[in-house]
Amino acid sequence: MMAMAAAFLGIAWFAARRGARWAPWVLLLVVGTQRRMVAQEVSAKLGVARTMKSAILNENRTVLVHLPPSYDTSGKSYPVLYLLDGTPAFLLEMTAITSRLRNDGNAPEMIIVAIENTNRDRDMMPVVAKDYPGPPRAEAFLGFLEKELVPDIEKTYRTAQPRILQGKSLSGLFIIYALLARPTAFSAYVACSAGWFAENKDYFLALSNRAFQRVEPFAGRRVFMANSLRDQYDPDQAIHRQMLEFSGLVKDKLGEAISYRYETYRDYPHVPFPCLYDGLRFVTAFGR
Repeated sequence: MMAMAAAFLGIAWFAARRGARWAPWVLLLVVGTQRRMVAQEVSAKLGVARTMKSAILNENRTVLVHLPPSYDTSGKSYPVLYLLDGTPAFLLEMTAITSRLRNDGNAPEMIIVAIENTNRDRDMMPVVAKDYPGPPRAEAFLGFLEKELVPDIEKTYRTAQPRILQGKSLSGLFIIYALLARPTAFSAYVACSAGWFAENKDYFLALSNRAFQRVEPFAGRRVFMANSLRDQYDPDQAIHRQMLEFSGLVKDKLGEAISYRYETYRDYPHVPFPCLYDGLRFVTAFGR
C-alpha cells in the first residue's frame, strides 16, 4: 500500500510540474488509499409540523415551525418570521440565514413559521393576469394569515415584535398587496423580487393611492423590497421601473411615518440571495 501511495505521489508531483489539470484528483486518490472512510447518518430537527383547519379558506393548512435553539431554556419571547412559499428547503435556508444574522449581531433570534402552499397561484394573486386566470383569492389568504394563523401561533408560542411577513417572486407580489390591503396585520414586510405584472399596473396604483390616503396604519412599519438588475424574468427592467415609481409614491405619501427601503442587486439572478439577509437585517432595525 505504501509503495502504491509513493507511486501515486510521484505521478502527482510530475503532473503538477507539467501543469496537468488532473493533478489534484490524483492527490485526492492518494489520500483516499491511506485512510478508510466511515459513513454515519446524521439527522437534525428542522421544525414541527402543525396542521389547522381554515374556516376562511375551507381547507387544511400546514405550517412548519422552527424554534430558536434557546427557546426551551430562556423563558424569553421571540420575533416571528412568517415565511411564504414555506418548503422545507426554504425553511432550512432561512434557518441558516437567521443564525448567521444572530451571530453577526445583525438580528435577534426568531421563530420561523414556514407556510406550505396548497394552491400558490390562487393564494398569491389578488387580481387575474396572463397565465393566472384565477379566481384569485389573495384577500382570503391574507385573512387566513391575520385572523387564524397569527392568533394560533401567538397563543401557542412566546412571541414578540416584530411580526414579519416575507415572500419572494410571486409571493413577493403578495407582500406588496398585503402591505397595501392590511398594513397593520404585520409590523414588517420583506419582498425579494418584488413587483407585479404589466397588466396589473392600474390595479396596484389604484390600490396604493387608496391605501396612502391614511398615513396612520403605516406608522412604524418597516418595509424592505428588492430586485435584481439582471433578473431573467425582467429583461427590460420594466418591473424595476414599476418599483421605482412605487417607491417614490411611498416616500411622497408616507414620508417619515414608514421605514422603507428599495434595494437593487447587480450581480444576482431572480430572487437575489443577499435580499434574504439584508431584508431581515433592515426590518429588525439592526441595520440602521
